[in-house]
Amino acid sequence: MSERPTAVLIHGLSETRAVWWRQVSFLQPSMRVITYDIRGFGSSPTGAANGTVRQMADDLAQLLSAFETGPAWLVGFSMGGVISQRFALDFPELTKGLVLIASSCAVGRGGRDFFKHRIEQVKNGGLESLAEANDIDAHGCFHTGNEDLINEYKELRVGAVRDPAGYLNACHAMLAIGENPLTPELTAVRCPTSVIAGEYDPYCPPRASEMISSAIPGAELTVIKDAGHCMQFEASDSLNKHIADFIGRHDST
Repeated sequence: MSERPTAVLIHGLSETRAVWWRQVSFLQPSMRVITYDIRGFGSSPTGAANGTVRQMADDLAQLLSAFETGPAWLVGFSMGGVISQRFALDFPELTKGLVLIASSCAVGRGGRDFFKHRIEQVKNGGLESLAEANDIDAHGCFHTGNEDLINEYKELRVGAVRDPAGYLNACHAMLAIGENPLTPELTAVRCPTSVIAGEYDPYCPPRASEMISSAIPGAELTVIKDAGHCMQFEASDSLNKHIADFIGRHDST
């Protein structure tokens, strides 16, 4: 009997592993699912953070070593997708394949301005100032007007950041992608890759996913209709099926 594939689900900025509960319950019957809190969020300490995505990818490599798992499928959302790309470049022998959801390989002027503003905001006002911005950020992540879903996400975001340094570390890491995009390196990625965009995502619009899929050889691009940034919530059925189908088609264990 072949061994079940391992999928590691990697959350985005101002989130914790709890963001994936709809995916975990769907995927667990067919694969081993690992979720974790990125450095500086949820229950993970910030530690000696250096403000780089490369360090976050190294954190993941250490996690996989601790779990004693072989090559894994990386399912990364937004910032988690950036970490996934970096991991695939730095640890190709540990990467079975990629599912990149609402992510990017570069940060444009608007994104750089966003991260710079958030950095100044948190430096000056701490977590209280971040909580004030949470309502706007959370609503912006959804195309739907379902307030129950939006409130669920808002509560998750509020509880995700306990240490201002952790949030600042992540913002600096993403800002660095603006200065040094991953795009030129992605031609080296050789694993099966699915890139998923939300039709109405204002933060990582379909054109950002197109950049990734154009750069990674053989990558597949899917646009989920009538969805915003947080597809794990408002388009969970479509997203879950796509993740399971893609891994099922390409896993060779």
